[in-house]
Amino acid sequence: MRINKYLAKCGIGSRRKCDEYISSGKIKVDGKKVTDFSFNVNDDSYVQFNNKLVNKLENVIYMLNKPRGYICTKNDNLGRKTIYDLLPDKLDLFSIGRLDYDTTGILLVTNDGDLCYKLTHPKFNVNKKYYVFTDKKLSNSDILSIKKGIKIDNEILKANVKFLENINNGYFWDVVLTEGKNREIKRIFNFFDIKVLNLHRYEFSGLRMNELKEGKFRKISKKDFNRIIRK
Repeated sequence: MRINKYLAKCGIGSRRKCDEYISSGKIKVDGKKVTDFSFNVNDDSYVQFNNKLVNKLENVIYMLNKPRGYICTKNDNLGRKTIYDLLPDKLDLFSIGRLDYDTTGILLVTNDGDLCYKLTHPKFNVNKKYYVFTDKKLSNSDILSIKKGIKIDNEILKANVKFLENINNGYFWDVVLTEGKNREIKRIFNFFDIKVLNLHRYEFSGLRMNELKEGKFRKISKKDFNRIIRK
């Protein structure tokens, strides 16, 4: 198994983060520093991170109904609440992608960096579905442009956008993304001078929260876990 995949399965971090640890010389295998990303780890290898032995963990994944007013990083110099205040503290967990401070809805959290890679890398085309409430309405040509892709800040952003209804002097949309670029939905609507008033993710990789209350979490069932890792 490649060294970054092994480290990810040990809960050290995502594959990208593990690559950073490898390149910075923080990883040893059988007592020797490894900086080669293509290095393969054997079942009987002695692997260390910062001189501490690491072992593959039992993989877990939680579904959290994220409330407004929480951030997805573990520490915040502004003293804001984090999603980890709502989760078990016995495991070294990290979120699979992020939701903004004022965005609500389904968030998956795991200790499996390899799974995190599979569910966030654009090449796997994992669907993320949102309800969006805005102050103004996109035109049909705007919706078509978004589907084809629009260039914002030297990035091509695209989404499938469907108008649902007009409610309380605002507009309600269903938006589907397959990538997870920073503040993607807000940037798309802002491009057309439209303000996002409310943003809620209701589905991730086919998973929905159903009756899970805001601020609560549950462990993903073995059936759902196996289904998403086969994608």
